[in-house]
Amino acid sequence: MHIPDVLIDGRVAIATTALGAAGLAYGLRVVERRHGARTTSLMGMMAAFVFAAQMVNFPVGPGVSGHLLGGVLSAVILGPWAGAVVIAAVLIVQCLLFQDGGLTALGANFINMGLVGAVGGYAVYAPIRRAIGGRRGVLIGSMIAAWFSVLLAAGAFTIELAILGGKHDFFRILSWMALVHAVIGVGEALITGLVVRFVLLTRPDLIDDEPGSDGLDEPTGRWLPGWLSTTLAGVGIALGVAVFLSPFASEAPDGLEYVGGKLGFLPEDDAPPMLAAPMPDYQLPVSVPVLGLDHVKLATALAGLTGTLAVFAFAWLLARVFSREGPPPGKVEFDGA
Repeated sequence: MHIPDVLIDGRVAIATTALGAAGLAYGLRVVERRHGARTTSLMGMMAAFVFAAQMVNFPVGPGVSGHLLGGVLSAVILGPWAGAVVIAAVLIVQCLLFQDGGLTALGANFINMGLVGAVGGYAVYAPIRRAIGGRRGVLIGSMIAAWFSVLLAAGAFTIELAILGGKHDFFRILSWMALVHAVIGVGEALITGLVVRFVLLTRPDLIDDEPGSDGLDEPTGRWLPGWLSTTLAGVGIALGVAVFLSPFASEAPDGLEYVGGKLGFLPEDDAPPMLAAPMPDYQLPVSVPVLGLDHVKLATALAGLTGTLAVFAFAWLLARVFSREGPPPGKVEFDGA
């Protein structure tokens, strides 16, 4: 659901850039106030996984695909504002390195997937989790919120598209966006549920169950702290997804591209990007087959490897710069339950 350049009105692009920047600044402020040193690496890990997962488009119908947004997943693990910062790091790297999402639309993309997806999705998740309670509440709440987050992001895009232009087609576009993304949201919910279930089975302490409780005392006797081993494992999984799964992702247009092509609101000609990216469309210049893989799949795998490491480093750096000095080794604070 990455908005390209020139799709939304220039004045809307300026307004969403300003609003997105303000939201990111607030999110970084929350990270600075409430999150400790250990969360720094977990944010890098989460960003790497979301980036890699977003490369794997899954088919949802004839001629249309979807991909993980990851806002709710990040928020459930890290808290809503830290989750939004993770999505911002992913979007910035995607835009600047891979030309995935326009530079002028970066603010709108962050609003839709970061603020609406992570913070808004968490607002759906938190009351469901409290009402059901326990791990069951975490799992069910995260899946329901993940589905809603896709619909909310699609609605936010439709509003941005309609402002200062296209108002007469608003309900038609909204209907199609809701229909297509309701199906994509099922994939989002399933992926989110699988990951949350895995975390609940292996490291339930990574999910904040009650306000003000960290519940993250580390078992003793480990050669690596639990948070560090979890980070390394998570980055390893992300690299595996980027290298081995992304080359086989569906090539069908995603939900926004499908609806835009059907209703005719996408630009007819490909406008030159505002900023040339070194690896457009997740491709590296590889010209020979290697180990039986054609050069396109190999180039995608190498781009995925590069991007996953770049996103991890960038998100880690953001969290490191803006997080306060962490608590003692056995403790960490997570943002709002």
